[in-house]
Amino acid sequence: MSRNIRTPILNPIGPFTTWMILGILSWLPFASSQAKEPYNILWICAEDLSPFFGCYGHPEAITPQIDAFASESTLFEEALTTAPICAPSRSSLATGMYAHSLGTAHLRSSVEIPETIRPLARVFKENGYWTALTGKTDYNFSAEGLFEYAKWDRIPWRNCPEGKPFFAFLNLGKTHESTGNFVDRANTVTADLSPSERHDPERTVVPPYFPNTPEMRRLWARYHDIATVFDREFGDVMGQLERDGLAENTIVFLFADHGHGTPRYKRWLNHTGLHVPLIVRHPDKAAARVERPVSMIDLPATALDLAGIAVPDNYEGSPLNLDSTDDPKGTWPLFGARDRADDMYELSRLVYDGEYLYIRHFQPHLSPLQEGIIFSDRKDFFRELRRAHNAGLDTDFSRRLWDAKPVEELYHMPSDPQELRNLASDPNFSETKAQLAKQLKEHLLQIRDTSFLLEPELERRSRAAGLTRYELGQSKKHYDLDTILRAAWDAGERDLSHLLSQPDSAVRFWALQSGWIHREMAPTLLVPLLQDGNPHVEITAAGLLAETRDEVLERQAHDVFRRYLKADEPRLFLYNARTLALAPKGTASKLEPELRRAHRTLFNPDPNGKRPYRDFNYSSFAGWAIEWSFMKSGLPPIEK
Repeated sequence: MSRNIRTPILNPIGPFTTWMILGILSWLPFASSQAKEPYNILWICAEDLSPFFGCYGHPEAITPQIDAFASESTLFEEALTTAPICAPSRSSLATGMYAHSLGTAHLRSSVEIPETIRPLARVFKENGYWTALTGKTDYNFSAEGLFEYAKWDRIPWRNCPEGKPFFAFLNLGKTHESTGNFVDRANTVTADLSPSERHDPERTVVPPYFPNTPEMRRLWARYHDIATVFDREFGDVMGQLERDGLAENTIVFLFADHGHGTPRYKRWLNHTGLHVPLIVRHPDKAAARVERPVSMIDLPATALDLAGIAVPDNYEGSPLNLDSTDDPKGTWPLFGARDRADDMYELSRLVYDGEYLYIRHFQPHLSPLQEGIIFSDRKDFFRELRRAHNAGLDTDFSRRLWDAKPVEELYHMPSDPQELRNLASDPNFSETKAQLAKQLKEHLLQIRDTSFLLEPELERRSRAAGLTRYELGQSKKHYDLDTILRAAWDAGERDLSHLLSQPDSAVRFWALQSGWIHREMAPTLLVPLLQDGNPHVEITAAGLLAETRDEVLERQAHDVFRRYLKADEPRLFLYNARTLALAPKGTASKLEPELRRAHRTLFNPDPNGKRPYRDFNYSSFAGWAIEWSFMKSGLPPIEK
């Protein structure tokens, strides 16, 4: 498969010159036979898996295949993904751009991206690579046309046309949270493990932010077993690559999309939720360990750079240096984001400089363990957390999962790697906190974070302007981020009643968020906003008034809920349904006929469909919100 170099026929122009030319030409075929072909690029991604591997120093790990791979690779000890849940994290992996810049930050959604954005697979294809996908995309935008081969096939390269290098993205899903949280699936996935590969619950260490109960130890032992299953899967793939004679010309990346599928990991904007394994084996580079934290935003740029392909200008990451443990390059400092996941709204942002980690919660009134279907007792981890909490078995740290979040969190990671001591209110660290907050603000403004428009408002404005979410976010004419971000930032500090009449509806929305946070907003100020003219402002005001326990105000709020239960825009319908789900117990009883009618519109019209709802994004999530409203109010369950 080496490239052949044709020898041109030249007329001699002198004895000495002819001798030189002939000498060079006689060497060229030998040189061409030694020319290196383009490297194949193989990405192997685990779902929902923290670095529970022996090569990362985890004492309970049984991962011999991965450990052997790491011994001849560059291992990044502290790689942080950009979001603690799959779709926005994978959006960044697919495009080299932050999801909160691109407008793909919410799980799960269907977003149009502009033609100017060049996803990684497309760039590889444009540069002569054959592209293949195994498993999920979940990019929050359409992956149609990005991959030439997309099947459940762990050795897709065998379908690659001869003479072409390949970029293959393998997604191995047995580690997904569903395995960790549902015993039947866990038993199926781990059935082939030998007794020596299984982890003893009595010897399993439970992190301090979980109650140390026998059941919790059993659940954590299960997750170690799942990591061992992944080790086997990974070893199988690498064995096939070796047997096919491709190991010496393939750069292999091993990583995960985010942390474990458990509380305080998946969906949590903490180091635990973002920390993932990242191990890269390059056939022509020596093994190394990189201690300095790196961001997964740099992975697409790194893959292109190693393939000798120019990185598109709009990529927001930079290539990592596999050779240097002192200066791995890449993006610095590191940033992370959390937005709506399923039907649960949240907006938090993180910056990490390698020593201090700072988190800003823009909706701190929403507790880490919000009420709802996704965090219900249907999942083993959540059921045990709730049982222990109700039994008074919480630790000082696990109790925090149930409380409102602080506006700010600050951790000194070298001395507190499990993020247990929040230093944000300590005056000794006020200068450090201010510096990190400044860096975070600059980042949000630089990338033009689109999420400071609530999702239905972002969609409404994008459609009105005829722009994609990304294009709208980049337009100062259509999106006054400076003013909106100032209001969102100040909402955590003080009551913003004086902004309720501002002309920008997004500013009014953030003023209302201050009402949730500080509980100081006079109800009389809210009543006019029920007829604001902007849907997300009206719904938010209704949510606040529903909590007043004033019968007249409650009825007015319920009228707003009724109105938007008829909304035909799915994002707006979802926000209304979720706001109603968080309303006081009994609210659904007063809206029961309207809720039942609205819920029926979400059903899958195909009676033989695999899911009860039309799709696994807005319809499912709105359906879950309405289900929760009925459960909370003690109403008969909704028939599906």
